[in-house]
Order: sequence, then structure tokens, then C-alpha cells
Amino acid sequence: MSLKHKENIHEQPLWQKGLNKVRALLYRSPLYLVTLRKNPQLDVIALPDNLKVSHPENVALLKDGKFPFAGRTYKSGDHPWTTAQDDLAWQSWVHGFSWLNDLAQSDDADAIMTARQYIQSWLDLHGVWSPLAWRADVMGERLINWMANLDKICARADDDFVRDFKSSLSLQASHLSRARFHDLTGYTLLRALRGQLYICLFIKGFEKKTPRVLERMTQELDRQILADGGHISRSAETLYDVLQMTLELMDIFNELHKECPTSFRLNIDRMAPMIRTLRHTDGGFGLFHGSQEGQRDAIDQLLDRTGNIGQPLSDARHSGYQRIEAGRTVLLMDVAGPPDIERHPFGHAAPLSLEVSSDNERLLVNCGCAVGGDPSWHDALSATAAHNCLTVDDKNCFSVLHGGGIKPYQVDISAQRFEDNGQVLIEARHNAYQASFGLIHQRSVYMNKTGTDLRVEDKLIGMGGSTYAISLHLHPDVHASLVQDGQAVLLKTHSGAGWHLRVQGGKLDIRESIYVARPGYVRHTDQIVMQGPLRGEGVCVKWRLSKL
Repeated sequence: MSLKHKENIHEQPLWQKGLNKVRALLYRSPLYLVTLRKNPQLDVIALPDNLKVSHPENVALLKDGKFPFAGRTYKSGDHPWTTAQDDLAWQSWVHGFSWLNDLAQSDDADAIMTARQYIQSWLDLHGVWSPLAWRADVMGERLINWMANLDKICARADDDFVRDFKSSLSLQASHLSRARFHDLTGYTLLRALRGQLYICLFIKGFEKKTPRVLERMTQELDRQILADGGHISRSAETLYDVLQMTLELMDIFNELHKECPTSFRLNIDRMAPMIRTLRHTDGGFGLFHGSQEGQRDAIDQLLDRTGNIGQPLSDARHSGYQRIEAGRTVLLMDVAGPPDIERHPFGHAAPLSLEVSSDNERLLVNCGCAVGGDPSWHDALSATAAHNCLTVDDKNCFSVLHGGGIKPYQVDISAQRFEDNGQVLIEARHNAYQASFGLIHQRSVYMNKTGTDLRVEDKLIGMGGSTYAISLHLHPDVHASLVQDGQAVLLKTHSGAGWHLRVQGGKLDIRESIYVARPGYVRHTDQIVMQGPLRGEGVCVKWRLSKL
């Protein structure tokens, strides 16, 4: 798979670097610190227990300086903030202190002592402004976790530590409460507003700012949740996070006996059916635009909390997805461009990609995504060839930016849906290869009413390009064998179900692939590749997947 046009999205433009230097000078100056509230007698209202959920199995690791994150264990010693400093996902998480619950809610006195030591280390190294540690969304997460565990952390601690801890909490709360978040968009902006709102609700002295913060939170939620309930990121996992946050906010308002904005309930009722739309027959999410499978039980429990029984959408045109559910088979198809990189930095170059599952088993899957770690993984998994797509000359149809995201590019993508007596036909097209090759890709997808017969026609219209390839990545539990002298493929699932793939117009091959559907979980698998030459007249490839 080609990784052309590498650009580092973490390399900021010159104006942004200049602005950051001005901010650093301002925020680190003694004069600015004087303007912040520094109150060692900070009065914090006890936060609800649902913000103190812990994982006891992590206590021993954290006491030993080992932090489990995204399926990996970061060995950090006493100063985790100095470990893997170029891994922004890890750095954002460790500075957010969501791991603090594991130590603070433990009955182990040594665990509480370890928590204090980590906090003291953070105060020593980041007690004054630094770009990532004091970024609004990271700070909001940290302050909530500090407030939630304040009593346990301070109980029986020495006076100097308590004074320094509460003073820093007060300083950060004061800084965050006046922030406007002009540099944040998308889900990170919602996280920052959540932190700002909790300051107003739980720290005495900030109550007057509650109406303004709440108004902005509701406005931003209304902006980010689309008419069909999807999120502007086009990511199922991000939508899950936003739904979880909105439910948490409703619980907080009920706990405090405050009136909850009606916008929260309305958006929850839009999001719940869309969550169901993006699920496969096994209950997990489709792997589109930075989403992994998620946990079926957790998704079920979250949906139960909504009280909403809305059914999955077939035509989620605002979010850019089509869903076919026929018999015991589900097909998910991406019929829109990648999300704006400012809204979601983990979009993929995969227009018209599709996934198929049946009888609680996945058949055709995209390769998935990685969280944190080596940015080259993001590059590879964002590529067109890492999806069930058509590629031309082994090149991405969009420019994949190094470290995650897609370079902004105007592209036309359209889709029409036709239904007749339970049969469904989707006709879609995109022109992402037009600028480079003068080609338009058309994909027609048909499924019968029992979900046992899938027929797809992939057509390239135009005169450019030298070769094409259509990738069909298989779930690792699916075994593939070439049959009929290499003209067809026999698929066998883990349960023993059989499917037959036939192709007209392309040469078949089976190659290696990977599947990254859970944090730190990389599995080897196969992909079926239909390929051939382009001779200046486009191409038409028909393939049919039938259940035996």
C-alpha cells in the first residue's frame, strides 16, 4: 500500500508557533499567575460516585510505574510525563489523570501514597503553564479526576502537599474558567467545556459562570450532532464517547437537583439510533474513520441507559453511511468524504468502502485503526488499500497526513438507494481519482432480501491510470481458499458457515493483511485482491458473494 504525500499534522504553521510563543510568555509570567485564584482552602463539593469508577487490576502496575494505555504498558518510573513525549495520545491521557481513580479508590495505603507521589511529580514539572499539559481538554479531564479524588488524596497527607495540591487545583480552575477554546474543535472542545462546566458546578466561587458555560455546551452539542444523530467526526467510537458524556451530564444535573437542558435529551434520542446503525451483527462497531470494534456489553449498557428504542437507520445520509440489514446479514458502506481534519484528526482515505457481517460473525472488514504508538501505523491503516476499496496504481485517493488525518481536498461523492420488496440497491460514485488520473469510481451494491446474495459492480470511468486493485480484507476467523482454477474463492467462517466469491473482469489473488480492531490488538489475516491493467478505457469488475 502506498503512503504518498506524507506531511506531519503535528508540525504547526508558523503563525500558530508564533501564537504559542506569545501564549507561553504570557501564561508563564508571574504577572499572569497573580491574576489567577490561588486558594489553598479551596471548597470543592463532593463529586458523584459514577465519576470514581476504578480498575483494581491496574493498582499493582501503577505502583510499579507501569501505565496500561491503549493495549500497551508504558514503563515510566516516577515521572510518566517524561516517557514517550512524542506520543501525543499517551501524553494527553497520562496528563489527564483518568488513571488516578485506580490508585485513589484503592484500600491499599501504598496506592494512595503512590498517587500523591505522581501528583507531586506533576506539580514540580508542570505546575506552571506548558502547551499540552495545560491544553484545555486535557486540563478539564485532570481537574475532574483531581476533584473526584480530592478527599482520599488529601486524607492524612502532610500540610505542605495539601496546600500545594489545592493551590494548583485552584490556579488551573481559574485559568480554565476564563478560557475561550479558540484552538479546539470537535470532541476535544466538548471535553474542554465539560471540564469548565464541572468547575462551575463543584467548586464554590465559580457558580456565576454556569449559565454561560452551559449555553455554549448545548450550542456546541447541537452543532456537532448531525440531523441523523451522527457526529461530525464520522467516527462511531467518538459518537459513543459523546453519548456517554451527554448521559453523564444528565446524571450530574439530576444528582444536583438542577434542571437539565432539553438539548441533552434531544441529542441523546438522535445519537442512540445512530449508534445502532454503525453496529455489526456481533454488536461491535464498523471500522471506519478511526473507530475500533468497541465492547459489545459496554455498547449495550450505554444504549440501555438512554431509554431510547429507536431502530437503526438504513439511509444515514447526513453522516455519510448506508446500512443494509437483510435476514441475518448486515452491510455498512461509507458514502461520504473523510471528516475535516480540524474536527477529527483520524479520518481515512476510503470512500465507498464497505464491511459485511452475518450470523454474529464478520466477513469483510476494513483493517481498523491504532491509538497512540508509532505514527506509521496511522499512516498505513488510513490508506485506501487498508479498506475494502478500489485503488489505482497503488495510490491513496486522498493524501494521508503523517500521524493521522486526511489533507483537505474537495471531492464529489454521491449515493442513491433503491428498495423493492426487501431487495436493496445502492449506487454510489466518487471522483477522488479524477485530479490525478482523470478517473471516476462507481460502485453498485445489491443485496437480496434474505442477506445471502451480495452483488457488487466496481467501474472506473476515464482514460488514466495503469493498474487497479480491489481489496476485500477478511476477518481473521475467516479462512479463504482459491477454487475453480483461481477463478473463485471459498470462504469458511469460525462457525463453519460457507460463502462463495465469484469474480468477472479481474484476476484473483489472496495476500496477507492485518486486523487492528481493539487497543494493542494486531491480528494477521488475509485479503482477496481483484486486479488488472487499465488500458485507457476504464474497467468494469463484477463480484458476487453468496452464502452456501
